[in-house]
Amino acid sequence: MRKEMMMLLLLVMMVIGCSQQQSVDVQSAPVQQEIAKQEDQPKREEAPVTETAVTLVEEPPAREALPPLKRELTAFELSLANQPIGKYAGENYDEQKINQELDKLPADLSADQYLQELLKLMGEDYRPHIVTFANFDSSVEVDLARPTEDIMLPEDKRTHFALLIDASGSMKGKVGGKTKMAAAKEAIDQFAAMLPKNATISLRVYGHKGSGSDQDKALSCGSTEVFYSQAGYEAKAFGEALAKIEPAGWTPIAKALEAVKQDIPPNTTETIVYVVSDGIETCGGNAVEAAKTLGQSKIQTVVNIIGFDVDNDGQRMLKQVADAGKGVYITVQDEKALKQYLRGEYNKLKLAWYEWKEKGKAQALDMKEEKKKLAHETKDKIKVMVEEEKQRLLRAREYLKQRFNRKGEIMDTDTAIIDRKQQIWQYAVDVGNGLWRESVDNGNEQWRGIIKEGNQGARDAIEKRDSQ
Repeated sequence: MRKEMMMLLLLVMMVIGCSQQQSVDVQSAPVQQEIAKQEDQPKREEAPVTETAVTLVEEPPAREALPPLKRELTAFELSLANQPIGKYAGENYDEQKINQELDKLPADLSADQYLQELLKLMGEDYRPHIVTFANFDSSVEVDLARPTEDIMLPEDKRTHFALLIDASGSMKGKVGGKTKMAAAKEAIDQFAAMLPKNATISLRVYGHKGSGSDQDKALSCGSTEVFYSQAGYEAKAFGEALAKIEPAGWTPIAKALEAVKQDIPPNTTETIVYVVSDGIETCGGNAVEAAKTLGQSKIQTVVNIIGFDVDNDGQRMLKQVADAGKGVYITVQDEKALKQYLRGEYNKLKLAWYEWKEKGKAQALDMKEEKKKLAHETKDKIKVMVEEEKQRLLRAREYLKQRFNRKGEIMDTDTAIIDRKQQIWQYAVDVGNGLWRESVDNGNEQWRGIIKEGNQGARDAIEKRDSQ
């Protein structure tokens, strides 16, 4: 019985074992099928494992080429011109955005690397000032046309010279071996030849008709005529006009002065009258009132009287005419004195070299000051820029120091920042001051040269005048 029980137990265990094996086989079949399916598929390639890339500030866009330069840039200027212009430089400065960019930087860069990254954000653009220095022209050259032997009035002046000659019979009298008329003609011809070439000239004669007799008085006192009127002196035409003048009758000074208004061209700004006479008004006219009226006209007018061999009573009367005409009265007794006086008037007009000298001095000074100002302002602009750049770079460095909570290479960046500032600052001072000095020296040299040339030109003109 015991034996049968043992056999029965063994049989039961075998049945149970087979049942469990079958269950395991059933459960594992789907898994094996899935594995088989996966093996049939191509294997997915995995990306190779690499070190994490360092995130740095984005490189700025490429710069435009520099404009044409008058000289080659120095090595320092080239390095400065090729450095990046910060995204947040100048007016674009934004500390918050800069700090966001700084948050991308790792903690293990060198001091030079930190500086380069900071310059990508805040590096100033020095190129315009470098170009100014490279193209700077420190020369000072006055561009004024030198005066010639011909006197020229300033462009804003329109001057008319009215020459009035007494052709009364008394001009037949002689002084120094010549008739007063011949001496007056020669002196007036020389004087007219010295007048400014861009002035207008009229030659009016009075008392040249009739005779000194009572029966011809009306004819003579009513005679005044223009023999020459044009721009500048033309020797042939002026000589022909003088040749027609012959002493004849009475002395209508007032009538001649009243007629001067007809001789003044339009747009004239000033009129200078010269009356050559050997006597007083003899036709009953009011020469004083006529001169006064001319002096009060819209056109600035002066009446100068040249008394040629006039007696005392005549001198008093002619001086009154000159005073009324806001001019001067001069008495001369002979041809030499007459020419000398007219040459003196030429002296007043032959100021071209002195005027050129003064204008040239002013122009040289203005040019020098302008160049000095440009050199000084460019230097100062660079100094201001680099100082502001330094302060911004140091603030960024401080932010990095606090972020990493350590010094190391970050603190060493201070030296690089300060060295950069000092180099750019010194560059601005050296080049700016050098160009300033050159401008001063060139301006002063030109100024002195103008004075020398102007004075020599004036002396030559005086010598030529005196040789006539």
